[in-house]
Amino acid sequence: MSDSGFVDDAPGGREPSRHAAADRAPEGRETGGPAMGGPAPAPGPGRRRPSVAGTVFVVLVLGLFGFGLWAWSSRVHADDVAAYADLVKEIGVMDRTLVPLGHGEMPPCREPGDGLVTRTYPESTGPQAAELIGYLTQNGWTRQTSASPAFAHLVRSVVGHTLTIDVAAPSENALVESLTAHSPASSFGCVLR
Repeated sequence: MSDSGFVDDAPGGREPSRHAAADRAPEGRETGGPAMGGPAPAPGPGRRRPSVAGTVFVVLVLGLFGFGLWAWSSRVHADDVAAYADLVKEIGVMDRTLVPLGHGEMPPCREPGDGLVTRTYPESTGPQAAELIGYLTQNGWTRQTSASPAFAHLVRSVVGHTLTIDVAAPSENALVESLTAHSPASSFGCVLR
């Protein structure tokens, strides 16, 4: 109680502010935040910190997804490599019969996505185009119409992949200049290679 007979309602012995009524909003809520001496605002709805269990769950789901992607691309890549290996083997057997001058082999997922096998033949002693094409058709290759500059275009399917061979020669009776074998690879199979 004060000297004038009024009761002091201020907590902790503080005198009530003369502007206490001005500090209150019309609805009776405090207008000032902690900086103005008012209470701290209540946290907004929906703002929660992620729990440890939630974080672990998200990490596990992402890990499983990454593992699945890796396993799927590995399986696709294995099919690509199997088709390419079959093509290399086929050309290797042909090399023992029709000896090339030079050759090149590039497996899938190296510089280009697809696998390539190339052969060049000597200008004077290489096989004739008819001989080379006859050899390939006897071994399961199918001749199709070819676009320039290839003289002959041959196809064959292995492990769901369509392998192709393009033979470059001026004519059927002329000597073969080069052979380019192509084994397509899935871009998905090359993702993690």
